[in-house]
Amino acid sequence: MTTTVRAVTASALARLPGMTRSSRAVRLSLLATLAGVPVLATACGRAATDPGRPGVPVVGSWRYVAQQTSPAPADLQGTLAVGEQSGARIAGALDVVETDARGLQRRLGGAMAGRTADSTTLDFDVAIGAGVRRHVGRVRGDSLTGSWIEQPVAGGAPVASGSFRAARQR
Repeated sequence: MTTTVRAVTASALARLPGMTRSSRAVRLSLLATLAGVPVLATACGRAATDPGRPGVPVVGSWRYVAQQTSPAPADLQGTLAVGEQSGARIAGALDVVETDARGLQRRLGGAMAGRTADSTTLDFDVAIGAGVRRHVGRVRGDSLTGSWIEQPVAGGAPVASGSFRAARQR
């Protein structure tokens, strides 16, 4: 059975502390709308709780560096912590400091959830404030490189985009 990455992110959002049941329901409803795809299983003979085939192993701490190219340049540095991998599903957290072109800094972070799409590709979302940053990257050895795009949880056009790389910390 396959599930959308948004379904995994919805699960991570539902566990965020400080959210009431009704605010979780609203946020999850908006996230489902953003996904544009029903969170349903395809009929391929596996149980509904099957996490899919395992891809590349990624559990651990990764030094994360990203560049935002739109709407304005910014650099992000911090840690991507993948704490859980079950089959193709992955979950964890991202904690970064963003530095804009004027040198102003702000801390960003949130729950991360996604999947290993194949033996080298990761596809994961990070819930940051009122947005969701979707990352798609390729793992080679202890390196991960790719691109990201941010969309509001409420839907609409992308509000930011850029590239990222991460190095596994041993």
